[in-house]
Amino acid sequence: MKGNELVWRALADRALDGDRTWKNVADLAFAAGVPTTTAYLALERLESNGTIDRYRRGGLAVVSIDKLLTMLCAWRNLAGDTLAWTTRDGINPLLESTQGPYALGGPDAAKALLRGRAVADFQEHIVYLPSSVDLTELPTGTEVRVLSMDKRAAKIWAGHSSLAQTYADLFATPGWQASEFRKALRDHFIQDREWDQEVTR
Repeated sequence: MKGNELVWRALADRALDGDRTWKNVADLAFAAGVPTTTAYLALERLESNGTIDRYRRGGLAVVSIDKLLTMLCAWRNLAGDTLAWTTRDGINPLLESTQGPYALGGPDAAKALLRGRAVADFQEHIVYLPSSVDLTELPTGTEVRVLSMDKRAAKIWAGHSSLAQTYADLFATPGWQASEFRKALRDHFIQDREWDQEVTR
């Protein structure tokens, strides 16, 4: 993922968890795992369309979670970020032997976030692995998309991708099943109206 996507993901995950404000850009950059300059550039796009509000003393707040997720979804390029395709039987031994974290994404992550509620049957799975994992022995298949896990995600994800990442990945995944899971996440975690939200300055 590009640096701006990591910044937008950090903003979205925190806003979806109920906290829309940041004291400064440096804290946001650290949370996203990017240089401060990258965070500033990513925020310029959001400020120009009213997604965030910047304060004179250096802080900022998310005004529209909906716009933020729209930006994240629009930039998500699953095909470009895919490291390999394999089978479920092929990926399981690698997950069991991998030294370090991994995370399930897409519908599997959505199911975990929805506390086990299966919205639809699905055939395409997503697995995030550290970039150091050797994928050369994976059998070719069409069931599991393997993506690289960034360093910040490797530290904070607990077995599945974050809510914002899962939402964006489902948006970028073809098929009605992915759309059903994404809609279920939206219904469960995202309010339709935001104008009554108070922003703490």
